[in-house]
Amino acid sequence: MRQDKKQVSAARVLRWIGVALLAVVFLYVVAQCFVIFRQSYKTETAIRYTMSDSVTLDGVVSYEAVPVEGSGDLGYLVKDGERVSNGTVLAEYYTDDSQGLLRERLDRLQRTIDLLSKSQNSDSSDLSVLTNQTRQALYNLLDKLDAAEYSGITEAEDDFLLAQNRLQVNTGQTEGFSQTLQTLQAEYDEIYAQLSALQTVTASTNGYFSSTAAAPLIQTDPEALDKATPVELQQMLADGFPAADTDRAGQIATGFSWRFYTVCDLETAERFEGITSVRISIPGKQNTPLAATLAERTIDEENGIAKLVFECQSINAEILSLGQETAQIDIQTYEGIRIDKQALHIVDGQRGVYVKYGNLQRFLRITILYEDENYILIPDDGAIGTENEVRLYDEIIVQGTNLENGKLL
Repeated sequence: MRQDKKQVSAARVLRWIGVALLAVVFLYVVAQCFVIFRQSYKTETAIRYTMSDSVTLDGVVSYEAVPVEGSGDLGYLVKDGERVSNGTVLAEYYTDDSQGLLRERLDRLQRTIDLLSKSQNSDSSDLSVLTNQTRQALYNLLDKLDAAEYSGITEAEDDFLLAQNRLQVNTGQTEGFSQTLQTLQAEYDEIYAQLSALQTVTASTNGYFSSTAAAPLIQTDPEALDKATPVELQQMLADGFPAADTDRAGQIATGFSWRFYTVCDLETAERFEGITSVRISIPGKQNTPLAATLAERTIDEENGIAKLVFECQSINAEILSLGQETAQIDIQTYEGIRIDKQALHIVDGQRGVYVKYGNLQRFLRITILYEDENYILIPDDGAIGTENEVRLYDEIIVQGTNLENGKLL
C-alpha cells in the first residue's frame, strides 16, 4: 500500500517536471520570436541612379515666332509642335458642325485603310515570328494602359491589330481585306471630295507650329530681353508680360532654339562660374531635362543680383506653350548608386552602411560622390577591400536596431 503511494507521488513529480520543462521551452520560443519580430529591418536594393546639383529659378521662356492669321471655326490638320514648311496646310475653315465630324471620320478611315493595307504585306510568314509579334504588341498595349500613357495607346493598339491581322492572313483565317479596302476607299473619296472645297490656312514660313490654344498666354520680345540689364529684367518679370493675341490661328516658331531668362542673387550666380553646359526642365510641363548652355551671366554687384540666360536647341510642343515659368537648372549631374541617408553610419571614423548577407549584417565602407538632404550617391564600381565596398544589387539595411558587423539579423 505504502509502495503504491510512493509510485503515485513519483509519477506526479515527473509529470510536474515535464510540464515545467515544456513551459520553459515554450517561453524560450516566445522570447526568441519576440526578439526576431521586434528587430524589424528595412532594406533597399542598391541600383544605379542619377542625381543632380540643381537650383530652381523663376523666369520667362522666349523664342522667335511669327503669327498665323486666321479665326473662326478651325479644324487643325497638323499637330502642335509639328515641323511645317512654307505652304503647308495647317487648318481648314468649317461652315457647319457636320464638317468637323466628317474630318474625324476621314482620319479614322485613313488610319484603317493604312492598317489593312499593311496587314496584307508581311515581312515574314513564319508563324512563330508572327505569334511572337502579336504577343509583344499585346504586352506593349497592356503596359501603356497600366501606366496610363494615353498618348501612346493609339499607336500601340494599331501595332497589335496589325500583328493580329497578319497572323490571320498567314494562317488562312481570312483571305485578305481587298473587298473591305475597296468599300472604305470609296467612302474616303466621297468625304474627301466634300472637304477639299473648304478654305484653308497655310504656313507662310518654315518652323514649328502651335495652335492658339497651345501657344503661350503671354507675348515676349526676345530682342528686348537680350538687351535688358539685370535690374530691367527683374522689373520685367515682376510686372509680367502682355497677353498674347488670341484672335489668330496660332503661331510658328521660326527656329529650333529657345531661351530662358532669369534673375538670381549673387550667391546663386557664383555657382555658375565656369559653367557652360547645364540641363533644364520645367517641372510639371517639360519634365525631361534638356541639354542647354549658359549663354549669358551678367553680374550687378551694386544691386546684388545677376542676369542668367540659358539657351536650348531642343524644341517640342511642351516648350512652345511655355511663358513665365519656374525652371529647374541642373548644374552638375552625377551617376552612381543612390542610398537613403537613414542607412548611413560612422564606425571608427569611417562612413559606411550595413548590408544584409543571408542572415548576417556586414558593415561596408563607402565613398560619397554627391549628397542632398535625403540621399547620398556613391560610385557604382565598389569592391570589397577598397574605400568604396558597396556593390550593385547589395541589400542595404536602411532601418534596423542593434546593428553590428558580423551579427545575426
